Amino acid sequence: MKILKLKKVLGIGLIEVLVTTVVVATGLLAVASLQGTLISESRESKSRTEAKTLAESKIEEVRDAIVKDGAGAFLPAAGNANDTVAGVTESFTRSWIISDQVDPERKEIEVSVCWSDGCLDVSPNQDNQLVVQGEIIFDNVGNSAKNLKDAQTAAGATGSPSTNAESSDEITKIKDVADGNPDTLVSTTADDDGLFWIRQDSRTKAVGAYACIGLGLVEFENGLWTQRIDYDGISGNEAIKLFELQTISSVDYCIPRIRFNGGVIIPIRGTVHSAVNVGNGQTVNYLDVNLFTFNASETGAYCIFNPEVGIRSAPYVCYVGGNCTGFSGTTDDDDVTKCPVGSYAATKVGAGGWRGKVGLLGVASASNDFKNVCFAEEIVGEPVAGSLATARNYYALRNSINEGINKPYSCHDFLIIAGQSTERSVHNECVAQADAIGGLNLAIKNIERTIASGDNVFDPSIDTSYCTTSAGTEYVITGSIVNANSIPTVSVNDSIRATACTATTTAYSCTVTTSAADVSITGVYAAETISCAISPISSTGCTITFPTTNDPTYSITGDISGTANAANATTITISGGSCQNNNDHNGTVSTYTCSISTSLTTVTLAATTSVGGSVVPETQPVTLPGYTGSVIGGDFSATMTSSYVIEGSLTAITGVTFTGISVDLDMGTCEIYPDVARYKCAVPAGANHLHIALSARCTLSPSKLYEISDGSVSGTGGALAIDLGTVSSSIIKNLEVTRSSSNCN
Repeated sequence: MKILKLKKVLGIGLIEVLVTTVVVATGLLAVASLQGTLISESRESKSRTEAKTLAESKIEEVRDAIVKDGAGAFLPAAGNANDTVAGVTESFTRSWIISDQVDPERKEIEVSVCWSDGCLDVSPNQDNQLVVQGEIIFDNVGNSAKNLKDAQTAAGATGSPSTNAESSDEITKIKDVADGNPDTLVSTTADDDGLFWIRQDSRTKAVGAYACIGLGLVEFENGLWTQRIDYDGISGNEAIKLFELQTISSVDYCIPRIRFNGGVIIPIRGTVHSAVNVGNGQTVNYLDVNLFTFNASETGAYCIFNPEVGIRSAPYVCYVGGNCTGFSGTTDDDDVTKCPVGSYAATKVGAGGWRGKVGLLGVASASNDFKNVCFAEEIVGEPVAGSLATARNYYALRNSINEGINKPYSCHDFLIIAGQSTERSVHNECVAQADAIGGLNLAIKNIERTIASGDNVFDPSIDTSYCTTSAGTEYVITGSIVNANSIPTVSVNDSIRATACTATTTAYSCTVTTSAADVSITGVYAAETISCAISPISSTGCTITFPTTNDPTYSITGDISGTANAANATTITISGGSCQNNNDHNGTVSTYTCSISTSLTTVTLAATTSVGGSVVPETQPVTLPGYTGSVIGGDFSATMTSSYVIEGSLTAITGVTFTGISVDLDMGTCEIYPDVARYKCAVPAGANHLHIALSARCTLSPSKLYEISDGSVSGTGGALAIDLGTVSSSIIKNLEVTRSSSNCN
């Protein structure tokens, strides 16, 4: 029997063919899709590159066309235009703006290019837009080198372009001086520019300051004073000078610090919280102004940060410049955080004014050998490597261009922690310390004000996006005050922050929200600071007892306007104190200073004049703050009475003539009428003496001096005087010259 063997038949089935077809088709489709994407991205890249080339070529075209015409102007003139360019990949719309700038003289060029849906009037696609800016500065190489060197200190026509859109300039004057103690005057007299020089932190450098009296300054905040001035030559006081007050020997001096050119000062406010420990292994937190202080990355900003000793949290504020161009809301000439009446700014100020960074010095963004600063990003999650910072960046975004913020901000807090070695440990420590403080809502690192349409117009509303109420329990604490004859300053301190309280001469009331276990109450009166503790916290406060012997001492200063004679002859008095008219009339005012130690809250100044004139007002009430310091008193205006006539006959012995008659220095005019042997003087009230000049001072034979008399001898020699007393009416004085009994010498 034969056994049949079956042979295996090899080949490809239908299913296998179908699977292979699907795989190949999928691959081909992927390749086609990838090719389409590459072609599309290549087209977009080429379009953007071509647009950038078109923008830069227009800037170079303008640069090459710059010439100076016969009138000294640089052409082409300022203006705007546009054109359409057919490119390789797209049809491009190109527009450009040429504007004239000064200090230094230059042209600013901005070229924008759009294509496809990037040119839509409504909701354009910003991916299909591009903006390029440039400047052409007219200066020689020598000046350019000098401007580079002096960029941070020079101001005016030779300075380089400002890094803060020229919204502000530093105007502090500093010079080298002889060695001396800090916080002292180099000289008690002003120099030719009216400046006093004060050593502050340095023994050998001094800052220039003006005597505050008579400057017409307006009190601002934080010991600062302001003055609106016309800086751009166009009618209106658009610029603001910021002065820092320093008192030396009871005299107030105002140090010029910043000039804000845009018409408005913009505050950026917040609180600095510290979780840094004193020494290794210690648990006492501290915030030291000598270690941590504020800095604005652009020049022309002014920051204040003065934490009390031993406190963990303290407020800060940085003042920057805005731009009031185009503002049409509520205006105020006295409030410098609002635009002035007329809503204007110096033409050189850039859109929105200041932009830049505000942050802390004395800390480092990395390394556990230093300190770290926490922002919202570090609270939310672990920071990305290299992302730690010590400052916030402020800017407005309009049409994809960074501009100034032109808006105030509050509650932009900082939290300092001990340095951590890893990103995770930074996050953990930031969260732990923020929770310990309670109610903390840290702002992000980049503060962007988005302007969807229109110009960058000043927005006076304060951004409070990160403001929160304090965490903890609210307490109303009341207590007694002893030995205060006027209202003291009282505050409550929970080691995190100090909160102001209301007070009378006998009691105080403090409202504080805190999670602390105890607080302290601090009172300041008559240069005395008294504190008492409340532990545990309750509604019943401790008693603040001041020494019984101290009354506040005040230095009250003010102005007396009028002519020099009237102002300098005016006397200011105060009951229980003393006053002095400084007799320093400079053509506008004379100043007075009164000193008094009193428990009163109001005193009255009285004014009189010794020249028969008048002073308005005759009395001036002055409110006292309740603690030692300088107080601005009221101003007085002194006027002279109408002039009087002094006249009479002139009689002289043979050989002597009257060569001149006058009444005190600058106290009137006199005329001699030799034909009728008479004289006549027109004098104001208060004149005292007639001064008579003769052609000779003595006779030759006999050798005796001349004397002049109106019935009583008042002097002998060639220059004689008659005492008139204090003139308060017209007088007749007949003058006679005779020989005296005194020999010539």
